[in-house]
Amino acid sequence: MAALSLKTIASKRSSSYPALLAMCEALGGNVCVTDASGKTLLGELTGTDAGNTGVPVRMDDVTLGYVTGPQEAANALALLLAHLASREAEGRALGAEVLHLYREIHLIEQLSEQLAALLNLNAVGESALAQARRLIHATHGCILVREKDDSPLRVAASFGNLEGGDGGPLATGSQFAQSILDRGIAEVVNDCGSDARLLDSERALNAVICAPLRAGQRSVGVIALAHTAAGTSYSAADLKLVNTIALQTATAIENSFLCNEMVGAVRDREQLAALQHELETARTIQHLLVPRIFPPFPERKEFELHAQMTSARAVGGDFFDFFLVDENRLGVVIGDVSGKGIPAALYMALTRMQVKSTAILGMSPAECFLEVNRVLVRERVSAMFATCFYGLLDLTTGEFQYCSAGHNPPYVTRAVSGKVEALADVGGIPLGLFDGMGYVDSSVHLMPGDAVFLYTDGVSEAQNIAEEDFSDERVIEGLGANRELDCRALIGEMSRRVSLFVDGAPQSDDITMLSVRRF
Repeated sequence: MAALSLKTIASKRSSSYPALLAMCEALGGNVCVTDASGKTLLGELTGTDAGNTGVPVRMDDVTLGYVTGPQEAANALALLLAHLASREAEGRALGAEVLHLYREIHLIEQLSEQLAALLNLNAVGESALAQARRLIHATHGCILVREKDDSPLRVAASFGNLEGGDGGPLATGSQFAQSILDRGIAEVVNDCGSDARLLDSERALNAVICAPLRAGQRSVGVIALAHTAAGTSYSAADLKLVNTIALQTATAIENSFLCNEMVGAVRDREQLAALQHELETARTIQHLLVPRIFPPFPERKEFELHAQMTSARAVGGDFFDFFLVDENRLGVVIGDVSGKGIPAALYMALTRMQVKSTAILGMSPAECFLEVNRVLVRERVSAMFATCFYGLLDLTTGEFQYCSAGHNPPYVTRAVSGKVEALADVGGIPLGLFDGMGYVDSSVHLMPGDAVFLYTDGVSEAQNIAEEDFSDERVIEGLGANRELDCRALIGEMSRRVSLFVDGAPQSDDITMLSVRRF
């Protein structure tokens, strides 16, 4: 801003000129206004009147010029000029302040527009600090943020790192920054060396100004500016300006956090959807591995057969199978792999394949299990194992030869007496545990109309909300009460009984049932 002079006030282009000219005429015209160098600016002297006096025109102890003329006239005009000069100075100062405020508002509006378009946390911090440096003198600056109230502070943006610091004027573990966060009030420290809250590295600063980044009712961090030059200080106006910047920056940072959460949530949903798709695919494949067409041998009238499998998860570890070893022998298998989910399903597929490929060679159930166990132990890639039951029904004689590898003993329902009998629990340990273990065959004779019911422990151990088991007793009761039903209807009724018992409690294990009846 140019220095103020009487020429500015007394020139013909000045708005004050007509009033000054009129006053000179009213005072008789014998007055003259000169600047500090003696150059005439207004009026003239009409003689060499010895009574003329040179009166200085002063403002703030500075002489702007002189009014020469009769004492009273010169004094009056000098007072008017001093008043006009004071008004001009006030106007200039006000104009400068308005211009400064306009520049600040313009820069803050620019910052607001920039921050509104940014969603990256580091970009938000860098943009805010860049605008703050344009408004407030600083050699160092930083923005420290935290995602949650109990999260530690971390650097989002900084400039002018201090030796021994970790980004900007304030360390992430700064007690001063923490006090600003806790109180939620901005603060200026113009004598850093005497403030006990500042760390040793922070005391190298001369002045620091720090404001909380408050988004709603939560403080997401702090913004700090500092200067190392001796004699530097920050004012209340600087503090107010930093508070304004902090308010806009906090909103942008909170939006950045929300954006990251949304992106993370979308990514999680996409991963979950992909996993769900994989599980559905695995479920489809698993159900394709077990027989699903009933009746399986409609041309054979010597027997009927039905089976059903319900996994506790998308995929499970239960399995069943049946096949004709030759024209007169029907093999039925049921198994339960330890564990659940995809690993159990993969082990189930391996075990089922080994049992079937071995059984169709015509071996007895015990010989079959001995060979399958040897293969599983030799190829063992996990700590899993499988309980299994394999029965071989001679359709001509009714002999049902079987072996159990640690599985639940099946039940035989007698057509004549109506009794439900558990098969003798013979055999050996589950498949895949130890090699060299023996398995033992046993047999029972099935009369026409007799049926065998095979199941996994998901049936007997199904629990209701009170954590009570369905139990073997209820299995026997259900079989006895429904002994006249065909195999499909029997399994449907047993499923209904289990469902009524658990009464909506979550299924904790796979449920598999198989029933075969000899005619």
